[in-house]
Amino acid sequence: MNKGLTITGGVVTGIFLLLAVVGMALSGSAGENLENVDDDPSPYYTESVDGNATFTYIDEDRKGSIAFQVLVSLDYVDSDKDGFVDGCSNYTVTVTDEDGTDVTNDVINRGCVFDEWTEEDQMHEGLVISAYVCETVFSKSDCKINENYTVSVADSNNESVDFTLFDNDAYVVMITEDLGGLLGGIGLSSVACCCGMPVGLILLIVGLAIGGPPPQVMMVNQFHMPVGNQVPVVGQMPMPVGQMQAPVGQVMTTPGVPEQSMIDVHQQDFQQPPSNS
Repeated sequence: MNKGLTITGGVVTGIFLLLAVVGMALSGSAGENLENVDDDPSPYYTESVDGNATFTYIDEDRKGSIAFQVLVSLDYVDSDKDGFVDGCSNYTVTVTDEDGTDVTNDVINRGCVFDEWTEEDQMHEGLVISAYVCETVFSKSDCKINENYTVSVADSNNESVDFTLFDNDAYVVMITEDLGGLLGGIGLSSVACCCGMPVGLILLIVGLAIGGPPPQVMMVNQFHMPVGNQVPVVGQMPMPVGQMQAPVGQVMTTPGVPEQSMIDVHQQDFQQPPSNS
C-alpha cells in the first residue's frame, strides 16, 4: 500500500462527496421553491391612465436592461400571413422624456411581429406587443438611467387607447433568481459526482494496489572466511575445508618436524642409487 496516495485519494473523495451532498440539498430546496413560484406576469403590469403610462428606466448593473413592453388588446393571429399580428400596425406608440421632448425614435423598437412559438404558448393572453421601449441589452436604445419616460398609444383616428406596460426586466430577474439556485445546486452536485469523486476513488484504489518505496539494499564488501560447515556468503572467496596451499616459492613444512631435517631426507632420496633388491 502506498500510504501517500491512499490518504490523498481518501481526502479528495471525502471533499467531493460532501460537495455532492450540499449540491443535492440546494437542488432539492430550489426545486421545491420553483414549484411554488408564481410565474404569472400580472404583478409586473402597469395599466395606462387616459392612454398614458410612466416608468423609470433603471440599470443597476450597467450592463443593459430588457425592454418594457407596450401591450395592446388584440388576438394573436396572422390571417393574411404577412408576418405581423392583424390590426397591430393601426396603433401608434409615442414616448416623451421628463422635459416633454419626443424621444420615440431614440428609445423604441417596433413590435407586432407574429411568431408561431409565441402563438403556441402565449405569455400575455389577449395582449400583443406593439412596441419595445428602452431595450438596451440586444439593441442600443438611447435611454438615460433614472430618467422617467411617458408612453402614449393612439389608434388610427389619433385617439388615445388604453394599454398595458409590462416590466419585462423585473420579471426576468425574478425567474432567473429562482432558476439560478436550482441550476447552481445541480451543477455543483454534477461536478462533484462526475469529476471529483471518480478522481478521488482512482487515487485511493491505486494507493491500495501499489506498494510503498522499495527497501534499500546494503552491499557488504568485506570478505569473511566461513567457519565449520557454514555456506560462504555471496561475494566472498570460498576456501576448501581442510586444505591449505603453500605460497608459491615456499616449502610446505610438517608441524613438529624441523625444516632442515625435511630438506636432508629429500636430498638422501635423490642421492642414493636405486636398490637392486
